[in-house]
Amino acid sequence: MANPDTSQEKGSAYVDAIIKYPERAAEGGRIWGNKDFNFKLEDHRMRIRNARLENPNFATRGFALLHRTTDIDFADKQDVERRWQPQVKQLVKELTGASDVFTFLGILRGGEQDEAGGPALMAHVDFDGDTLRGWIAKLAPERAQELTKKRLVNINVWTPVRLVENMPLGVCDASSIEAADLMRVSFGKEETKHGDEFAGGFDSRGFVLAFNANHRWFYYPKMQPDEALAFRLCDTGDPSGHMTAHTAFVDPTSVPGSPKRMSYEIRTIAVLN
Repeated sequence: MANPDTSQEKGSAYVDAIIKYPERAAEGGRIWGNKDFNFKLEDHRMRIRNARLENPNFATRGFALLHRTTDIDFADKQDVERRWQPQVKQLVKELTGASDVFTFLGILRGGEQDEAGGPALMAHVDFDGDTLRGWIAKLAPERAQELTKKRLVNINVWTPVRLVENMPLGVCDASSIEAADLMRVSFGKEETKHGDEFAGGFDSRGFVLAFNANHRWFYYPKMQPDEALAFRLCDTGDPSGHMTAHTAFVDPTSVPGSPKRMSYEIRTIAVLN
């Protein structure tokens, strides 16, 4: 369930910062991992609005601020499986009315050790519809024939492990994205597709976002460990291409030398009837 923003300090109305967009030639490209891909990025200075001042609607804009418990050890995979994954499933069910929710590809990112290569600096949208069906077949093989015929919605749940003092996550208002802005890319090693967890061991594809001056970007300043940001990506029931692109960005108002951002993200597939 979306959580009303009760922060004492909501922050400035916006920041102007660089969003790293893939070049238009990225169509048909390949991503092997964070910072490892075969196309170039372009720097575009964009206005990134403070979502705490607007309380965006999830149905139209594609993202929402949620509330979570704070006693989870995200470095402990067993603790994540036992306590975080069930909470994520419940949050997504409340947000969408889904009958089933599947979690996959949890990633601890950033911190002093730059886990997972640190914050991902590229505007992207993760998976396409066929890839969601591939993940369903992998996650629930006994129900795959039934579930893959239903509406599948890819929703990511991103949460800080500690106060976010730099490199916040920006999300692009889904209603400002046009289908022509989405460029399809492939994941993992082309020759085998195996040994790459993100690729899922099968022919996995998704989207990166081309620059459009009409994009409306948002972020939540100083996100707290009891907050989580849910954002809607591919929706097999919506061919319009209104997906919520996302990327980390360098916040020019961050205090130099502040602790590196550390976060945990997990992907979900919500099954709607």
